[in-house]
Amino acid sequence: MIRRLLGLAPIDHGQIAAGVPRNPKWASWVKRFVRGKRCIVCGRNDEPLTGHHVVPFHEDPSRELDEENVRPVCDDSPTRKCHLLVCHLGDWRLTNPDCDRHAAMLLASRMAAVGQRNR
Repeated sequence: MIRRLLGLAPIDHGQIAAGVPRNPKWASWVKRFVRGKRCIVCGRNDEPLTGHHVVPFHEDPSRELDEENVRPVCDDSPTRKCHLLVCHLGDWRLTNPDCDRHAAMLLASRMAAVGQRNR
């Protein structure tokens, strides 16, 4: 528990969100979905990725496995917290309705910074 609070262990989001059970295909589906993709926030693909639902699946379970509704983001690890911080505003109970826009701004900023360092 202390490791989770300190951000040293991934958070298990479980099989239920807001009382709605996850589709049993989710775990295998999201692994295939993120394969070969980059995080929409930081652009990295060397961290474990997961999927973020634009429309939370507990609000519309029919869109849980809809590629148009899922974005690849860094899963929670000690070094990357893109999913939690940008898409959930630091609180798993929240959803950032502007996640795509904020992610694009952060990615552009990161790419510009990397470009500056490589000059």
